[in-house]
Amino acid sequence: MTRPNIVMIAVDTLRPDHLGCYGYARPTSPAIDRLAEESLVFDRAFAAGIPTTPSFTTMLTGLHPYRHRVLTHPGQHLAGSTRLLPQLAKAAGYTTIGCDNLVVQGGGRGAWFARGYDFYTGFVYQPFGEQSADLTDRALRLANQAGDGPTFLFVHYWDPHTPYGPRPPYDTMHYQPGSGPVDLADVRAIHPEYYTAFLAEMDLRHEDYAYVVAQYDGEISQVDAQIGRLLAGLPEPAIVLLVSDHGEAFGEGGLYFDHHGLYDAVTRITMMLRVPGEPAGRVEAMTSTEDVLPTLCALADLPLPEYPITGQDALAGRRRERIVCVESSRQASLALRTESAKLILPITEDADGRPLPDLYGRLRRPDPQLYDLGVDPTESCNVAAARPEITAALLAELDAWRTAEVGDGADPILTSGLSLPYDRFMERRLARLRETTD
Repeated sequence: MTRPNIVMIAVDTLRPDHLGCYGYARPTSPAIDRLAEESLVFDRAFAAGIPTTPSFTTMLTGLHPYRHRVLTHPGQHLAGSTRLLPQLAKAAGYTTIGCDNLVVQGGGRGAWFARGYDFYTGFVYQPFGEQSADLTDRALRLANQAGDGPTFLFVHYWDPHTPYGPRPPYDTMHYQPGSGPVDLADVRAIHPEYYTAFLAEMDLRHEDYAYVVAQYDGEISQVDAQIGRLLAGLPEPAIVLLVSDHGEAFGEGGLYFDHHGLYDAVTRITMMLRVPGEPAGRVEAMTSTEDVLPTLCALADLPLPEYPITGQDALAGRRRERIVCVESSRQASLALRTESAKLILPITEDADGRPLPDLYGRLRRPDPQLYDLGVDPTESCNVAAARPEITAALLAELDAWRTAEVGDGADPILTSGLSLPYDRFMERRLARLRETTD
């Protein structure tokens, strides 16, 4: 059979509700919006694990982080027997191309991300420059030199990841002075040491919350232009998947300008799929990053791995009733999300009883949080104490899931530790600032 080309475009930290096709009022994403008009747009797609390394490992393996055991940034290792999407494509006769930094960024500690590629071009993420344009150039050059036969292309853009710093004209394109819902001074007051260092790296020209958000939106527009150029220059026809690894917090859970906390603002992802000859539309059912691999395999008739995966074909009509999300990088938590409710369980101690603080370095309470998504979609009112029966039922369900996944082994969230606890994060952040001011 003649297999279609597959193009997988990943945009790091792309929060869907900052795109026009997901209802955003500002014109941040004309190229992505055009792609959405030709695609199935997944309105409720979620990351099973955050941040970047666990999320992409899940997308490319079809396995929940509890199954592949990569819960943090590089420091863990994926088993050699676990097969990734480019390996499956290569075995089926695809020329496989990766334009990505997941191997290079971790100093080689994420080496599994290079598995299966005929051509892999890596880079160290450098904000404030033309890196997305360079990445587009590399992808187009390699894709158009691939020769006969089907091609699998993975392109991983890092705009709009922090620190935000789009180039002109994108830096002021979406700025409306004083339009933010909070004062930036109030954000700094949450944890002055942290936010002073965090925001200093962005070299803000205006002490205005709206300006910070406009920088994030500007980076979306900056990468959107490159996505438009990429799609215009690639051979047709192709299956095109555009996806993000996680979103970004702008106040949810008292967190700002980063991607921690298992609130929908962070776990909800951008996901759209253009299939040649198939109609566009919206997909309302809950979808997980676990479903990326089996969905693309079904569309391209690629064989699945020989072992059970946790993902499912998102187009096969089987609805997900719940998604379990995990975080274990700068704080540790588990969440169980259903159609109507979200339970977030802070993990406050590791397997040896040592405390696991929050991203500000503070001790955390172990009390679960419960949100009624039907009346509180922004997860601003914790109703765990007011609804103890629902809280207990969801806790029992989450505990049963963990028990089934762990089996006779160790619970990975209790043994993985935090990959970037507060002291190390601040040390690295201040070192960067010294480099830029020396």
